[in-house]
Amino acid sequence: MELKKVEIRPYSDIDMANFIRMFCSYFRTDFKYDISDKKSEELCNKIADSVMTGVTALDMLAVNGELVGFISYQVDSQKSDWCEREGWGFIREMYISHNMRRKGLGSILVDHAEMMLYDKGTKHIYLTSDEAGEFWRSCGYTETKSLSTINHDPIYEK
Repeated sequence: MELKKVEIRPYSDIDMANFIRMFCSYFRTDFKYDISDKKSEELCNKIADSVMTGVTALDMLAVNGELVGFISYQVDSQKSDWCEREGWGFIREMYISHNMRRKGLGSILVDHAEMMLYDKGTKHIYLTSDEAGEFWRSCGYTETKSLSTINHDPIYEK
C-alpha cells in the first residue's frame, strides 16, 4: 500500500470495532497470547474508559483512510492502573498492522506521542519492551537494565 495520506487522530467511539480487531492481532500475533474475543473487548472498553476520563491517551493511525495502528500513552499518576514513575511520560502500547510495518509508521507514532507527552510537561519518557529493543533504541531510547515491577519487561528511557 502506498502511503499517500498518513493521519494520527484521537480515538473516538466509532473506532471501537477496529480497535478491538487491532488489539486482538496485537496480543495474538505479537505476544503469542491467545486472548479471547470477550476478554479483548473487555480490555478495549477499559482502555476507552481510561481515555474518556483523561487518564490515558489513545491515538489512531490511518493510512489512506484505513485504520492500521494505534498508540496508547499517559503521564504516570496514581489515577492510572499503571504508575511506576509518577510524572513521567509512559508509552503503554503501540501497534502497527503487520502489512504496514517497516515503512516508518512506528517512528511517526512514537514522535507524535512524545510531542504530546512533552506538551503536557513531562521531562522524561519510559516504556517497557521485551522484544522490540532494536526499534526503541532507533527511536533514541536507552535500556536501563531495570525490569518493570508490573510486567517484568526491560525498561527503556528517553
